Amino acid sequence: MEKIIAVTFDIADQKCKMYNALEWHNFIANTRELVTNDWDDDVLSLEDLFELAYGDEFWFEVIPNPFAVYQVGFDLRTEEFVLCQSDNECEFVQSMLEDSGDEDEIFWAE
Repeated sequence: MEKIIAVTFDIADQKCKMYNALEWHNFIANTRELVTNDWDDDVLSLEDLFELAYGDEFWFEVIPNPFAVYQVGFDLRTEEFVLCQSDNECEFVQSMLEDSGDEDEIFWAE
């Protein structure tokens, strides 16, 4: 388990990713480099920054009270992140999706 402070999902590459504090800081810095100098990076919100860099089908969530996370997934049906704190929790979510025939609608973080 790792202390996760943020998660992202990009529909373009269909990848869900988890970030610790250092990784999140580096991700934001790298994203700022992608955005042209026509924009004043200091006044852009994270939503605006990510939309400029990755488009409007990029989701992120900053976890207000970081905690140890076992696994993260992104549910396309609800457009929300699923945070699991144990293997059993992940298996429960997956079995519910399989029962409804929606198992292809969740993307687990790598």
